[in-house]
Amino acid sequence: MYNILLLGSGGREHSIAWALSKDVKVNKLYCAPGNAGTLSVAINVSLDIMNNDLIYDFVKEKKINLIVVGPEQPLENGIVDYFDDKDIKIFGPSKFAAQLESSKLFARYIMEEYNIPQPAFFECSNEEEILSLRNKLGFPMVLKADGLAAGKGVIICNNESELNLAIDEMIINKKFGTASSKISVEECLKGDELSVFAICDGENYKIINSAQDHKRIFDNDMGPNTGGMGAYAPTPLFDEKLKEKVEKTIIKPTLRAMSDKGHPFKGFLYVGLMMVDNEPYVIEFNVRLGDPEAQVLIPLIKSSFLEIILSSVNGNLDSLEIDLDDCYAVTVVLASNGYPSLYKKGMKIKGLERIKDEIVFHAGTKIENNNIIASGGRVINVIGINKNLKSAIDDAYSLIEKINFDNKYYRKDIGSKAFKYLKKEDQ
Repeated sequence: MYNILLLGSGGREHSIAWALSKDVKVNKLYCAPGNAGTLSVAINVSLDIMNNDLIYDFVKEKKINLIVVGPEQPLENGIVDYFDDKDIKIFGPSKFAAQLESSKLFARYIMEEYNIPQPAFFECSNEEEILSLRNKLGFPMVLKADGLAAGKGVIICNNESELNLAIDEMIINKKFGTASSKISVEECLKGDELSVFAICDGENYKIINSAQDHKRIFDNDMGPNTGGMGAYAPTPLFDEKLKEKVEKTIIKPTLRAMSDKGHPFKGFLYVGLMMVDNEPYVIEFNVRLGDPEAQVLIPLIKSSFLEIILSSVNGNLDSLEIDLDDCYAVTVVLASNGYPSLYKKGMKIKGLERIKDEIVFHAGTKIENNNIIASGGRVINVIGINKNLKSAIDDAYSLIEKINFDNKYYRKDIGSKAFKYLKKEDQ
């Protein structure tokens, strides 16, 4: 039996907790710090997830025998190395391997060395270096903070004035702090974006599923980037032919690179792709499940989520079969209006008691005076699951009508971009 500590507090962590809680091999499930939603399936604990020593004290006290890391920050902080040294099972990549996400330039140089398809890029650390690339790259061009920036450290510059504003934000005003002390300035590829998710055990891997995220705050992919306003899975773009290409040209060489460097990759590998002339290019790597992509990937997994995680930790993924539901899943994020900039918190969330058998994952929520209140920019994720995509979208949006809070905001077009890839009868 397993006593599990899950680290994180968002919609991704609620979906992971939801899946783990259903497993008969789970004795106790703790979530640090968790949210109002994880309370229904786990025991929330107030722990600083960036303090490995404090976490270790809790692990000893509660006889934890498996730690599952949800977000990227503790991975960058070396939590996996810390507990590996203490011979305590922990799921996720090492600090070195986590650089595939925590340093955009580390990932770019790995891809360059191993001939993994990617856009042209240049390392810059000041205004002059960035401006010198205007003629070489042309507009639009992309500026990416090298370090972690909560999914918001990417600015697409369509002209000179936007480039100057981006330089002001990243270099002068240090909007992203030390994350933008170095910047990857990149060619802007144009095409369809999708994400592919694999679970890895250092040597073997299994592709879990594909998804399309909706990063921009407004409909029709307008406005600033967010952590993600919704997603659907699987995407019809990811057919067998593309799967073979992604495995051969991206996943296998990436895992080989990590092994060659002496740090085999264990955990979730999230490959963000741009399709250009039917060829996949890597836009980004993440070293954990996406949020909100996890909220559509996990409900489609019929196999034991605990066994999937243990197979990665124990290095025996090759003998594991992952069974997926033959459905579409759609999630729409209910946010506080004003996100990702200035937004209100503290609003009481009403109507959650009307949710019966449907799936709703909490993101930025907490309990206060016996009420569930909004505590973040992204507040609630509603999930629709159905055999056809249009019905899954309708199911998700019908749940939105049941849940209310002041300043509720959501996109109205989540999942609709898939229709251009689907035949009429499959929609």
